[in-house]
Amino acid sequence: MISILISIFVLGILVAVHEGGHFVAARLMKVNVEKFSIGFGPKLFGFFRNGTEFVISLIPLGGYVKMQEENPGETKDLDEFDKQFSFTEKRWYQRAFIAFAGPFVNFIFAVILLIFSFWVGKNYYDQPAVVGKVNTEYEAFFQPNDVITKVNGKDVKGWSQIIQNLKDDENVIELIRDGQPQKVNLGKVEKIDFYKEILPKVEAVVGEASVGLPAYQAGLQAGDKIIAINGELVEDWYEMQKLISSSKGDQLEFLIKRGKQEFSKTIKLQNNMVDDRKIIGITQMQPIKIEEDYSFWESTKYGSLSAVNFVALNYAMLGKLLVNPSELKNSVGGPVMLYSMSKQTAKKGFSDILSFIGALNLILMVMNLLPIPVLDGGQILFCLIEGIRKKALAEKTQIVLQNIGFVFLMMLMLFAFWNDITKMFERNNAVKKQETQQLIDNLIKDKNKE
Repeated sequence: MISILISIFVLGILVAVHEGGHFVAARLMKVNVEKFSIGFGPKLFGFFRNGTEFVISLIPLGGYVKMQEENPGETKDLDEFDKQFSFTEKRWYQRAFIAFAGPFVNFIFAVILLIFSFWVGKNYYDQPAVVGKVNTEYEAFFQPNDVITKVNGKDVKGWSQIIQNLKDDENVIELIRDGQPQKVNLGKVEKIDFYKEILPKVEAVVGEASVGLPAYQAGLQAGDKIIAINGELVEDWYEMQKLISSSKGDQLEFLIKRGKQEFSKTIKLQNNMVDDRKIIGITQMQPIKIEEDYSFWESTKYGSLSAVNFVALNYAMLGKLLVNPSELKNSVGGPVMLYSMSKQTAKKGFSDILSFIGALNLILMVMNLLPIPVLDGGQILFCLIEGIRKKALAEKTQIVLQNIGFVFLMMLMLFAFWNDITKMFERNNAVKKQETQQLIDNLIKDKNKE
């Protein structure tokens, strides 16, 4: 119940920020705002201030700002003085500014949250500084199972710290091999080459099953160890990754160890939207916790870059969806997915929560700027067309397009709900099936002991 309330609270923040942007922009453009609502449907409570009714409504799945004569065909019996405060009476660029303000404030709020997430300190989870695989160029220096303890005199615990402490000129690595301390002089090293040629030792153990992806639906949990795929033994994470990504089929048979129990699980494969590799949606188990602090300027730099990169990635993925719409089912999530992701994020820490809320703000911005009537992007498109044509689209045309956009949006929301519920049931059924099988196995063992 607490997780549900937290999810609603987070969604409420997103909506309040977004609609607050529209509200402030409307006031700046001297447009009367009749209603500011967080949520849809029946009013739970509210109040009037400066001619605007502020309300909290029953259905917490969005919100809206209702401006005077906002919609096409909406006319009121107003005198000339009051008419000047109507949305439709403003110039096209003023209306575009009001429509753009909501997504823009989401972006600014996201950047602030991401900057702050770095400033309060980041907790990273990493692989131990143990060598797993070495390519030819570095075989003279490293061997599998070497434990790296220092890089250029600086202590290291996690693998990423090795890369961070490398220099452009001479590099001295201290390590333990077969229980004996050794020093290795690497000379000049390109960080990117080191990163590619020397890989950490990583077992094929699940760190997290990403919400909504095949492994999550199949019921995989943190700590599950993948022993074999389609009967082929898996030595480490890299071998497992290779077997999945190179598969020609749509599903694979996994042999999994959970605690002392081993069981088989058929898991569907999904194309990664970024690079088209086959994936099941799991991350590595990373047992090393590293705490890092950032200055204000570093936080500003990394937070801003994170926001820009996230937006660019989302638009790139949307472009791929247009080319391959069959991937829509794997990419669309609704409130249930938001709830599940909120639960996972809440366990990680304050910095991760800030980053998560920031990412949601950016997703809201990206989606609202799509050129779909009834969304902000559609309103901006209408305004731009008016600016080019020197006259607005006919009211009937706008009404028809907005109705089409509304129907499309409702269908997308219903699809997201159905997609969420289907995935949730699939995971719950998979988990219950595995629990039942484990119970049966335990009963058989107890029976054999008798």
